[in-house]
Amino acid sequence: MPIEYTIDHAKRFIHARVLGVITLKDIEAFTDAIVAQDALTYRKLFDGSQGDGTYNDEDVMALAARAAAYASLAKRGPLALIPRPGMGAGLAKRYVNLGKFTGEARIFDAAEEALAWLESQTDSPTPET
Repeated sequence: MPIEYTIDHAKRFIHARVLGVITLKDIEAFTDAIVAQDALTYRKLFDGSQGDGTYNDEDVMALAARAAAYASLAKRGPLALIPRPGMGAGLAKRYVNLGKFTGEARIFDAAEEALAWLESQTDSPTPET
């Protein structure tokens, strides 16, 4: 899968990186793994800055609907997104807006900024990368 990720249960932290071209199915598989491992409440760093996507606006709408549905399962942990520069930033904003995130999702330009924000969240231990 072009999304490389680790789920650290002890630190309640997920670190994901896109390595290559991802599809809607790849993102769905990734989010399914988070739910299956009971990690929805963990802090998440999703770094897509080095990847690319083959998804369109309709796919983003489907992912946002899935994210909104997850909100009914449990309180979602903070999500820091680092999109690929260019069109990726617009898609990330749309995802956050439509996914019914209430302040727990932010978009960043760099991993350092994203980690600093995640570390400022008090729900779980400080992540280390």
